[in-house]
Amino acid sequence: VSITKGSGVFQFLAIWAAKRVNAHPWGILVMLVLVTALLSALLDNVTTVLLVVPVTLLITDALKLSAYPYLFAEIFAANIGGTATLIGDPPNIMIGTAVGLSFNDFLFNLGPVVALILPATLVPIYLVWGRKLVAAAEDRERVMSFRERDAIRDPRLLKQAMFVLTLILIGFIAGHSYGL
Repeated sequence: VSITKGSGVFQFLAIWAAKRVNAHPWGILVMLVLVTALLSALLDNVTTVLLVVPVTLLITDALKLSAYPYLFAEIFAANIGGTATLIGDPPNIMIGTAVGLSFNDFLFNLGPVVALILPATLVPIYLVWGRKLVAAAEDRERVMSFRERDAIRDPRLLKQAMFVLTLILIGFIAGHSYGL
């Protein structure tokens, strides 16, 4: 995770997500929630939040919006996303080990639950803040001008880290078949 952090991939993902929704404030919140939940399923919750928050602050500052709704939603997303996998949260490892669940068992049982709970969590967030998340056109253009490629600080390191993370994930998924 530390190696991957140095590559800038998390910042890349957050900027990419914001641009996919044309820098629409509510769309950005939803995309950052999805990115946070996905990363949290693969990393621990605290690390995920620490990696996503700086970019969230950059984006909300550019949009001249309060970061609070975004941070609130990301913290929920990190906790919910971390529930999906055996490696997403330390208690999951303890529970999985105690009852003999594999990575796949954990994912297949809790993944669908997380897929239902995550969007349901967005409903009260929208009811409280959704209509208040409005940004001026020039502020949205500023976010659209961010270049996600500039977030990648070390392309070689990124490739190496992604290769290692992919191998680790394959190991978790296939490991149970080999008694690991």
